[in-house]
Amino acid sequence: MRIIKLTIILRIAVMMLLDVNFAQAQQRDQQGPPPIPDASQIKTMVMKLSGTLVLNDVQSKQMYDLFTAHFEELSAKIESSNHPRSEMEALKTKFETEVKSILTTEQQKQFEVFMKQNEPKHRPHHSQE
Repeated sequence: MRIIKLTIILRIAVMMLLDVNFAQAQQRDQQGPPPIPDASQIKTMVMKLSGTLVLNDVQSKQMYDLFTAHFEELSAKIESSNHPRSEMEALKTKFETEVKSILTTEQQKQFEVFMKQNEPKHRPHHSQE
């Protein structure tokens, strides 16, 4: 009877240990850059931004083209597997500057607020430099 109890306890302990290791492995897989949006996701992002900033048709088209080009460039950098953090930050800064060049002064202020409200939650990161 004692051997059966000991066996059950050991099995439970092993299962718990495996469960913890599995959870940690999943968490490691979730780190890194977010997935690159596809065309329909980009369209949704631009529509949301357009509604928030009250973009005209020309601005919306320019914004869609800019977002598409940005994410294509970002995708190429990520696929090259050589994308130091500083390079990615520079790409983001360039993108935001290009977005602002399309906007009026008032829209630029609204864009700043929009970006702060929609920035990803901070999570621990590992330097890739």
